[in-house]
Amino acid sequence: MKTFDKNFFNLNNFVLFQKKISFSSKDDQRIVTHVCYNVNENFIPIMGTSLVSIVKNNPDMAFVFHIFTDGFSKQSENYISQFAQKFHCTCILYVLNMEPFNDFHIKVARFSRITYGRLYMPKVLKNVTSRFIYVDADTMCVNSLHELWTLDMDKKAMGAVSETEDAVKYRAGHLKLKSGKYFNDGIMLIDIEQWEKQHITEKCFSYQSEPRERFLGQDQDIVNLVFDGTNYFLPGRYNVYGGGYKAPSDSVFIHWTGRRKPWQMVLTNFDAQWRKYNALSPWPTITNILPIKKPENYHDFQQWGRYQKAHGNMAGYFKCIFWYSWLRIRYKLHI
Repeated sequence: MKTFDKNFFNLNNFVLFQKKISFSSKDDQRIVTHVCYNVNENFIPIMGTSLVSIVKNNPDMAFVFHIFTDGFSKQSENYISQFAQKFHCTCILYVLNMEPFNDFHIKVARFSRITYGRLYMPKVLKNVTSRFIYVDADTMCVNSLHELWTLDMDKKAMGAVSETEDAVKYRAGHLKLKSGKYFNDGIMLIDIEQWEKQHITEKCFSYQSEPRERFLGQDQDIVNLVFDGTNYFLPGRYNVYGGGYKAPSDSVFIHWTGRRKPWQMVLTNFDAQWRKYNALSPWPTITNILPIKKPENYHDFQQWGRYQKAHGNMAGYFKCIFWYSWLRIRYKLHI
């Protein structure tokens, strides 16, 4: 297990700078609610849609959005400012020094170490708020957050939703978790005092420099190793996987886990709803409803084909298989 000197976790070693963009009213009497994201520049527009979904479904709450990133463009800053102005809220951008995260493993090249930023958030916010909701960028809020925000977690440091039964068995087994439990960290309610008291950040960082083969995921495996079932388990409606497949009527967050994303194609009502929130955001509106015919998108046509077949459209299914096969060949041959 990796160890650190006492100054390693100081703020000045992690936060390069922060920028506050606020259009909140000083006499706003609504409940102040803190929500956090960690994103790189490419995912800021995707996060923008998630931001809109939260404010549109929670008019009784005054939001402070804490956005942790490894860098952002002037254009992204302008869009975030337009969002804050349009919806009368506050956005605080934190640019993290990524060097302290370098020894965390990366599952595949397309992933970013900024996902590990969530492990350090409580140390940045401990003098700002007593709790916050962490939200992945590829989620959409479809209901009120009031019950989640005011939830009593019985002095647990963090609340999250269990993974699916098969995923729990596979991942908990691989990590050799004593509890046999495993959660998804895409939505978390964090009690900062308890998090700090239990030294969760420090324990997470101690898993740096471990062999890559020890893990199946990234940050999610790390926090599951640290908590090993001692976290608070939230009801499933707070993190509905698979883009809302079989979502209960009282769902709060729809989460596009897996490859298929609503900004790539529209197959379901939740995909279409995501597009509506996207159109309300300051970011450019995404208009394609079918997969884009690029070699790296071949797997999208596989998903699209399965959907067509399930709905009895065999002509559409065979069309998808053609594009899947052709684009996959091009992808493998780099043409």
